[in-house]
Amino acid sequence: MINPITVLVENIMIPFLKAAYGIIPNYGVAIIILTMVIKIIFYPLTRKQFESMKAQKQMQPEMKAIQEKYKGQPEKLQSEMMKLWKKHGSNPFSGCLPTLIQIPFFIAVFYTIKSDLFLSLINTEINPGVNPGLFPFWISNLGVKDVTYILPVLVGLSTFLSQKLMMTDPKQAKMFMFMPVIMFFICLKMPSGVLLYWAVSQLISTAQQYYIMQKAGK
Repeated sequence: MINPITVLVENIMIPFLKAAYGIIPNYGVAIIILTMVIKIIFYPLTRKQFESMKAQKQMQPEMKAIQEKYKGQPEKLQSEMMKLWKKHGSNPFSGCLPTLIQIPFFIAVFYTIKSDLFLSLINTEINPGVNPGLFPFWISNLGVKDVTYILPVLVGLSTFLSQKLMMTDPKQAKMFMFMPVIMFFICLKMPSGVLLYWAVSQLISTAQQYYIMQKAGK
C-alpha cells in the first residue's frame, strides 16, 4: 500500500529542498521558501476560511437572538441557523477545511526533517568543520530541538496572535487562553526544522488573516 506521506517526502519535499538549496545554499532558507510556496498554493482556501470567520463574527448578534428565541425547539433552532448561514453566504464547516487539507503537508515536513535522507543530504552538502550556513543562525542542526527555545517561543507567540484575530466568541477566548503555552511545551522537543516551518507558516497565516479580515471589513 502506497503511503501518501512517503510520496510527499520523497517526490516533493526532498527534491524541492535540494532545488532551493541549489539556488541559496542554506537549508533553513530552503525550508522558509518551501513554507511560503505551500502558503501561496493554499491561499484561496485560507481566504475562504478567514472570510467565513469574519462572517461568523458579524453574525454573532443574530445567532444569539435565534438561540434565545428557539431555546427549547432544537429542530426549529437548527432550521433558523441554517437560514442564517445561507443568508450570509457562509458555512459553519468552511473554517476547518483549509486546516485539515494542510495537515498532511505539516506531517510530511516533520518526517522530511527527521528522515535519514534529509540528514544525509545535509551531511553531504556541508563540509565538516565549516559553518553549516543554516538560518536561523543560532541553529546548528535542523534535525534536533532548539536548545535556545527561541523557535518554541515564536510558535507560541504566533499561536497567540492568530487566536486573537480568529476569536469570534468571547467565551472561546477563555477556553483557548492557555493554548500558546501548551504549544510552547509541545514544541520543546520537536526538530528545529519543523518548528522553523511551523513558526513561519503561522506568521504568514496571521499576516494573511489580518489582510483578509481588514479587506472584508471594508
